[in-house]
Amino acid sequence: MDDLAAAHGLSGRQVRRQLARAIPKPEATIPKAEPVVLVLDTTYFGSCSVMVFRCAKRRRNLLWRFVEVETVAGYLAGLAELERRGYRVSAAVCDGKKWLCEALSTRGWPVQLCQFHLMKTVTRYLTRRPELPAGIELRSVALSLPRSSEAGFAAALEAWRGRWSGFLKEKTVNPLSGRWQYTHRRIRGAYAAVMKALPFLFAFERHPGLGIPKTTNTLEGTFSHLKQKVRVHRGLNRRTERKMISTILAAPPKTKISTENVH
Repeated sequence: MDDLAAAHGLSGRQVRRQLARAIPKPEATIPKAEPVVLVLDTTYFGSCSVMVFRCAKRRRNLLWRFVEVETVAGYLAGLAELERRGYRVSAAVCDGKKWLCEALSTRGWPVQLCQFHLMKTVTRYLTRRPELPAGIELRSVALSLPRSSEAGFAAALEAWRGRWSGFLKEKTVNPLSGRWQYTHRRIRGAYAAVMKALPFLFAFERHPGLGIPKTTNTLEGTFSHLKQKVRVHRGLNRRTERKMISTILAAPPKTKISTENVH
């Protein structure tokens, strides 16, 4: 806030008054006739969260809502609102939330789970430098995802499981309680995460004509920019902060059409 006031030769109070009177730009519109692949995600700030529905091809934010929590109901309400406005939603891209992928898929939309988020999940389980050979191999399989076909990736997973099935079943008994647990729980967790995500990792390959991106990266950059602006302008009240966020989300991209390679 102080930087903004200094840049314009105003006092902090004058800046706050002007921001309070500002009218946020409306949400973007694109031609209603063309099918829309939506990238969906929610980002969190200290005082609020914003759920965003973005056209992957044109990199325009068609709808956003300030929410308390991220829910399936919130996403479905946003999709219903876009369809009410005349948009034809052809597919959706989500981050690592399997529950959202399942909810959208059961309603008939092709759903792509962000491949980058899955690789991050695997790394959280295994670290960047796994010590055991099974973990090293599994992370290598996961990192091959962006270059893999669905058949090739599934075959690599199956081959890994075949080599390490006995290893995954190893158990350790607690000498005090007498209870057992799986010895390699983190490797098992990483493998389970990949298997749960597998049905949603290759929608772009199954529906090549829709132009579905593999990741939610188009929104990640926007969210980083938003959070930077919110940090810079600390001290805004909640209403003014939301106006600023809405204005940023309504801004057009630097280039009109996304050139992200979906294959």
